[in-house]
Amino acid sequence: MKRRTVDFESLVDAIYSAATDPDLWPQVMEDLAASVDAAGGVILTRRSDAWLGWRYSSAMAGVDDYLRSPAVATSEATDRLLAANRAGFVDAYEVFTQEEWLADSLMTQWGTAAGLLHAAAVAIPTPSDDFLVVQINRRIGQHRFESGDIARLDAFRPHLARAGFLSARWRLERLHAAVQALSMIGLPAAIFDARGKTLATNSLLDKMTRHIMWLAGDRLALADASADKMLRRAVADIFDPAAATVRSFPARARDGDTVIVHVVPIAGEARDLFDGGFGLLVVTPVRTRRSPDRALIRGLFDLTAAEANVASGIVEGLSPEQIAARHGTSQATVRCQLKNIFAKTGVGRQSQLAALLASQIELPLSDDEKPRRDEGARRSPPAKFKGKSC
Repeated sequence: MKRRTVDFESLVDAIYSAATDPDLWPQVMEDLAASVDAAGGVILTRRSDAWLGWRYSSAMAGVDDYLRSPAVATSEATDRLLAANRAGFVDAYEVFTQEEWLADSLMTQWGTAAGLLHAAAVAIPTPSDDFLVVQINRRIGQHRFESGDIARLDAFRPHLARAGFLSARWRLERLHAAVQALSMIGLPAAIFDARGKTLATNSLLDKMTRHIMWLAGDRLALADASADKMLRRAVADIFDPAAATVRSFPARARDGDTVIVHVVPIAGEARDLFDGGFGLLVVTPVRTRRSPDRALIRGLFDLTAAEANVASGIVEGLSPEQIAARHGTSQATVRCQLKNIFAKTGVGRQSQLAALLASQIELPLSDDEKPRRDEGARRSPPAKFKGKSC
């Protein structure tokens, strides 16, 4: 195969450009591979137990399915690469025999079917305690990587390392800017990664010592044990669009002060290096308001229009019977809808639901509204709802 001429300086410039625009990495990987007569390349971010994300050139087709499959966990390629402990590219046959390499799941589940064989890779640590891996592959029928090829790849290694560092730092700066922006509108907030590790917080959240506790590994917990269990589930499922996990729920301090915790996935350019997941935790206080915004309630808790009407009535202090009469439906239907609302919001009492849904911008009651509101509250006692099964 005739080597395609790759200008060193141009490729270095492209590597640094990719640090701020991840969509440029596929072409960078293709050019890096071409510089050593290889078919293609892939750049990946990894933490200790899983791949976070990746970009690859067209010749590496199929690697996406492999990296998302259970088979990736059985490969020894990364462990052997790290064990080599080299600040440079490592030829696969330096850490594998040929038989071991062909038997590794990287080859059996992807490489061989893609027509690829020889590989050279490098592992590069990043400031976020993850690391980058760059792997270059040659096709079946080509010769293995030689010392001259490794030397050419190593010439790019410092630039790949700095680009990875810059990309990670740029990402962290954007995250810090995001939580500080929320602070400006009065919202305590934190951003966490797919492991639940907190990456950025604002000063408002840092001051919430009655509600927030800090654990080892930069992880936060809620002082309310019940709410903390819901937080753990929400974090674990946040990047699963099919998960039915409750992601907005009340949390109480030891003195009884209640806040609402919202757990929201972050998408788009603000996400982790190469699309690894981030989540946003926002805390809002519980305040009394005259009438809840039905559209906001529906959006926050994925309620139907009918369920939002029932929820709004509960906040107003109406009983299920009064809500049924207002909307011309049966009490059984309202109770069934209320049960669904409890499941979606993670509460089990009407009083808890009222507190949860009244957590929006404060709108004080006027004097002529207070008796009617208080009267409604007496008609709807804070007893746990025991309705019929839907």
